[in-house]
Amino acid sequence: MSRIVLLTGGRRLGKSTVCRKTVELAQQRGYTCGGILTLAHQGVRDVVDVHSGRRRRLTTTDAGPSVSQGRFRFDPETLSWGNEVLVEAVPCELLVVDELGPLEVERGKGWVAALDVLRTGDYVLALLVVRPELIGQVQGRLPACSLRPLSVTPENRDRLPISLVEMLERET
Repeated sequence: MSRIVLLTGGRRLGKSTVCRKTVELAQQRGYTCGGILTLAHQGVRDVVDVHSGRRRRLTTTDAGPSVSQGRFRFDPETLSWGNEVLVEAVPCELLVVDELGPLEVERGKGWVAALDVLRTGDYVLALLVVRPELIGQVQGRLPACSLRPLSVTPENRDRLPISLVEMLERET
């Protein structure tokens, strides 16, 4: 049975870093990994295809078409590409969806393919980054038996990647 770990916690606590380091460890141990990581640098956000390493700019400051959410403007072509990456990510052993936020949960935009991909169960372990205020809404859309919420804190964030890979090893 596949498992979904809901990684949650406050802003800038390292949820994406935990995902990135978990992927690195899992790949070093020979596990197939897929999905998307969102990485921030110099005031912009990029999305990375976990399997191939391909990267695209997610947020934009251009005057062209965009999807707005709060202070962010997202490139619609990158959103479409990221959804394709998610659909093509399975089957895999470790699936990463970083992250489902208000854009997806409240507006039905952004990584819209993520919930369908997670429902397939065509992975061993999925890491799903979700803001604390959206956990209940996300839990209601996924099979409860496979969910495990896990808060990222300054005290545990450095140990979590190893713990998550050990969880993957136990599940395979």
